Amino acid sequence: MDSLLEELSDISVAKLVKWGSCIAMIFGGMVPYIPQYREIKNTEDTEGFSLFVCLALLVANTLRILFW
Repeated sequence: MDSLLEELSDISVAKLVKWGSCIAMIFGGMVPYIPQYREIKNTEDTEGFSLFVCLALLVANTLRILFW
């Protein structure tokens, strides 16, 4: 019980911001794809969808994570 209290007392705003930014960095790369996926799913039409744009975004986000 004492070790749990020590761990909880060690939590600071800086650590919470750090963890929040880590989570945003990991999942932020896929958030822009959600509206596009929903539109394609609802209309069942892929007009205007480019695989090259997806490739460019995937490479850019992968490089961003590797650089980080």
